[in-house]
Amino acid sequence: MPFLLNTNTGQLRCSHCGRVIIGQPIVVKTCCVNKPWVFCSEACYNAFLRQWLRNQEAHRGSNALRKGYL
Repeated sequence: MPFLLNTNTGQLRCSHCGRVIIGQPIVVKTCCVNKPWVFCSEACYNAFLRQWLRNQEAHRGSNALRKGYL
């Protein structure tokens, strides 16, 4: 699950949508990506989080198929 990091960053663009960040960014790091992701808004972060969770569920389901659980 992603967790919030310190918001001090030198990056000026959102990692998800590419917009220029004017205010205080939202910085998170996931367990599978080795670099922090920077977001311009709460809505952009929520969109990323929905997609990230969907991908995690897809990986979990494919492992069950490979192991013969289904």
